[in-house]
Amino acid sequence: MKQGFFYIIKDEFFVKFSAMGCRFKYNKGASRPTYCCFEDIKHPGLFWAIPTGTIKAKNLTRIQSYIECDDIRGAFYHIGYTNRKAIFYISSAFPVTDKYVERQYTTDGKPLELKRISMRDEIRNKLLKIITYENRFPNKLEPHITTIKEILLKELSNSK
Repeated sequence: MKQGFFYIIKDEFFVKFSAMGCRFKYNKGASRPTYCCFEDIKHPGLFWAIPTGTIKAKNLTRIQSYIECDDIRGAFYHIGYTNRKAIFYISSAFPVTDKYVERQYTTDGKPLELKRISMRDEIRNKLLKIITYENRFPNKLEPHITTIKEILLKELSNSK
């Protein structure tokens, strides 16, 4: 995987971890792109994926109220632009490895990349807040990041 690109995660990943109580923003069979924000600094091969979606007018006021918060809720979402206006569900981010990537997401035959460095930095900063929160309160957020991370790190160490 490359930082800043979008990927389709295999159904196998969602089936495996959903059976363990993890919950995801996931459209089964819909090839939802997931933005891979960055490779974990401490664990090479472990990436953080952020689900994306289309912004719906009916949800915009609620989402904007979260973004404007000074506490952890301000890191839950990010409104940005990919090849269209999009919402990044940062509080629904989860770790993933190459093993669970089906393919790169493409549009018009080209891999979709988030090119604006400033937006990448804003998203990365919000994600770091979410990861820090998760480290303080393991498995408090829906995806159960701690459970997934522990299993993926074992898989990575076994593959060496």
